[in-house]
Amino acid sequence: MRKLHTMLFATSILSGILVGCGESDAAAPNTAATAQAEHAVPNQTMELPEGVFSGALASTDVRAVMTAVADWQLAQYDESSNTFYTDATADGHPQGWVYAALFAGFVKQAALSDDPKYFNALHEIANRNKWLFAPRIYNADDYAIGQLYIDLFEQDAKAADIAPLETVFEIILNNPSSASLTFEKVKDQYELYDDREYSIVPCKNRWCWADALFMGPPVWVHLAAVTGDQRYLDFADKEFWETTDYLYDTEAHLYYRDSRFFDKREPNGAKVFWGRGNGWVLAGLARILEHFPKEHPNRARYETIFKQMSAALLAAQTEEGFWRTSILSPDTFTAPETSGTAFITYGLAWGINHGLLDESYLGAVEKGWHGLVRAVHADGKLGFVQQVAHAPGSATWDDTQLYGVGAFLLAGEQVDALASAANVASVSGN
Repeated sequence: MRKLHTMLFATSILSGILVGCGESDAAAPNTAATAQAEHAVPNQTMELPEGVFSGALASTDVRAVMTAVADWQLAQYDESSNTFYTDATADGHPQGWVYAALFAGFVKQAALSDDPKYFNALHEIANRNKWLFAPRIYNADDYAIGQLYIDLFEQDAKAADIAPLETVFEIILNNPSSASLTFEKVKDQYELYDDREYSIVPCKNRWCWADALFMGPPVWVHLAAVTGDQRYLDFADKEFWETTDYLYDTEAHLYYRDSRFFDKREPNGAKVFWGRGNGWVLAGLARILEHFPKEHPNRARYETIFKQMSAALLAAQTEEGFWRTSILSPDTFTAPETSGTAFITYGLAWGINHGLLDESYLGAVEKGWHGLVRAVHADGKLGFVQQVAHAPGSATWDDTQLYGVGAFLLAGEQVDALASAANVASVSGN
């Protein structure tokens, strides 16, 4: 039955080798101040309320706010359509990257909680997905949800199915893309699948945008660890360094979102480095290293990039604990933003917990977590999430999104680990 399922899946996806975009990829602006491709809101500075949840680095407090955020989001799920709703509209493709990022955090919530409802919900969703993916076979956005399937496979191998993921990756390995990493759209041409319109961006057959380093390589590396198939690891390692050599700025120690930003500058003259884009990368690095072989000759290179990015981001954190959506130009968009801040807080906390970062980063994690908790509404809704975009932009108290919740839960799980460690005993809770 497993073999038949795999063969049927291969037949269905071979007919749809597509390219396209995940986060909004409208033409890159001359400055970040003209961004907000999908959700235009004015630049604003908004005072955060003190909130009803404690931002203290204490396990009971951390888990309480995580549960509130997770439960609010879970209540937005509609079984009939297998989608989550925000403001009465379904968010994204149910097998796409928005959901993949949410589930990355939900798996952590499920593991921390004594309530089986989280793992039960994740298994039900995966079953409704038939353990399959969004339609573009080479685009990391569309197989990122493989992270969920592998996590569920490790939790209960008999109740999960990673055969479709293996099939997708077998096709990619046998027919690897040689597309240029230069970001260019095929003008005025789109593919339509399931009533969804996908713009054609040839370089997205590879990891040509920063976000892809969260969506793609963690799946390949984790699958290699689970199956023992070295080919998955070799592919991820090769493609990661191709992307890094192209998008990583060795002076700023940050990643450009894609090649369209190489020559862009902010009003203050700074290079344009997107907050969530670099959050995607730092979090992606943590998730890569979680399953990357310790004896691998390239592991030290990943750790070096992780440390360099962490130092650059530490210097850019604002006093209230957030990272602005334009990292080196905090005055361009001054409102708090939680998705990038949560991914970065997760990465820094993960680095401390795994011995890559020292205690000098504890204050940044504490400030980041406290800021994030203040952005949680009384009912558990996470606010100040920049909407789907590809560049710096603003956000409001009422703006939320699935990937922001996923990032929050990832951060919370690592902050909870810190809260239990002796090295935070002297850090005061706020």
